[in-house]
Amino acid sequence: MQQYQFPQGFLWGAAASGPQTEGVTNKRHRSIWDSWFAEQPERFYQQVGPQTVCDTYHQYPQDVALMKQTGFNSFRTSIQWSRLIADLETGAPDPDAVRFYHAYLDEMIANGIEPMINLYHFDMPEALQKQYGGFESAHVAELFARFARTAFSLFGHKVKYWITFNEPIVPVEGGYLYDFHYPCKKDGRLAAQVAF
Repeated sequence: MQQYQFPQGFLWGAAASGPQTEGVTNKRHRSIWDSWFAEQPERFYQQVGPQTVCDTYHQYPQDVALMKQTGFNSFRTSIQWSRLIADLETGAPDPDAVRFYHAYLDEMIANGIEPMINLYHFDMPEALQKQYGGFESAHVAELFARFARTAFSLFGHKVKYWITFNEPIVPVEGGYLYDFHYPCKKDGRLAAQVAF
């Protein structure tokens, strides 16, 4: 039987996202996933939406303990724009969200798990989608850059690996061409605008 040896420093883990795991507890803003589920729960598998999910917001110590028990030395998750930022125009952070993300990252690091952070996992703040059309607007792209700078300044000393967008083509195709992501449009011109 052939045996394989992973190189020293190989990162072994899994991935999830804030919208898939944290729930909506103590979020300053709704994301498009929160509002979409409220509007059309029938479009979600077994009508399970983002309200509680697996409640990482409260259960992160147990989640991290399971990661360690499984042998992870890395974990990729996301920082939710709709949670971290209190004022979407200025980029001022929400102190409760800052405390939560610091505690979550600290728990990973204390257990030998390298955090990898994604900044956008399809979770546009609902207010920016409704007011500006989300990434249809160059202004929202600037607000996203401001959010990213805030995340880097708050957590950059704890996070080495950053991912800007999870599957960047999915919001374009799903949201603007094939109607399987919010905002559920079929408009090639807008799809191109969002993509670029």
